[in-house]
Amino acid sequence: MTEPIRELDAEALALFARKGEEADPGGPQLGEANAVKVRRVMQLTRDLAGRPFDQLRILDLGCGDGVYAIEAALRGAEVVALDARSEHMQRGVACAERNGIAKVKFRQEDVRAVSRETHGGFDVVYCLGIVYHLDLDDVFSFVESIHGICERLLIVDTFVSLEHPWPSPREPARVWGRGADLEVSHRERLYRGERLREHEDDEDAEVRRSRVLRSIDNTFSFRFTRESLVRLLGDVGFSSVLEAHVPPEPDKPENRVTLAAFKGEPVSISTYPWINGISEAEIEQRLVQS
Repeated sequence: MTEPIRELDAEALALFARKGEEADPGGPQLGEANAVKVRRVMQLTRDLAGRPFDQLRILDLGCGDGVYAIEAALRGAEVVALDARSEHMQRGVACAERNGIAKVKFRQEDVRAVSRETHGGFDVVYCLGIVYHLDLDDVFSFVESIHGICERLLIVDTFVSLEHPWPSPREPARVWGRGADLEVSHRERLYRGERLREHEDDEDAEVRRSRVLRSIDNTFSFRFTRESLVRLLGDVGFSSVLEAHVPPEPDKPENRVTLAAFKGEPVSISTYPWINGISEAEIEQRLVQS
C-alpha cells in the first residue's frame, strides 16, 4: 500500500533541501542527499517500533532543524524535539507552525540533562548525530539515561572510529593510550575509541555555540569504535542491537553507522543452560578460557 504524502509549503522543502550545507558545504549526505537518511530512520521506526506511528511517543535528541521530528509527526506520532541551540531549531518551529503540524513540540534543552524523571518515557528515541559530539565526562551517563527513557526502540546514527577495531579475546591486546587513541573503563568494562577536538582551548562560549555542527561547549569529544559502541548499548541494558544497511544510503561515509537497539527481556535457553543468568563479561571469560 502506498503511503499518503503530506504536502509541505515551498519554504519547508527549501529548508530541508539545503540541510547542513551552510556549515559544511560539499559534505556527504547533506542537502537533498539527506533524504536517504530520513527514509532509513522512518523505515526502521515503522518496521521495528511495534506499533503504528500514531500510537508512538518519540524523542528526537539534538534535533537541529527538526526534519526527523517533523516527518514522524506528519505520520501521526507525538514528538518531542530537543536541541541546546535555537538557531536552526527555530526554523523547524516555524515550519511546523506554517504547515499546521501540531504533534511536534520543540524545546531548547541540553540533551545531557534528559532523564525519565524530567521527560518521562518514549516508545522510540532518535539519537541522530549527537553521540560523537560528547566527551567522556558525559557520554556514558547520556547513554544510560537514554536506556532509562526508552520503552522500545533506540535509533542511533553516528560516526565511529575505524582506526582500531575491537580485537578478538584470543588475540594479544593492542597498545592503546598513545596520542588520540584511548582505552577507557566504565563500570569495570573497557571501551575503545579516539579523542577528537571540537574547539580550541581558548575559544569562548559564544564562539563554540556559533559552530552549529560541533559540540555546544566541550573542547573534546570521544568517538567509540563500532564494536565498543555496540558493547556499550548492550552493557546499559539493550537486549538486541542491529546495524541497518537497508534502505541503503549511497555515499554514507565508511565511519558512520546506523544502529537500532531494542529494550526487551533477556532470553534464557535450554540447550546451553550454562549461559543463563550470568553477565556478558563472565560469558566472554568462559569462552576465552575454553
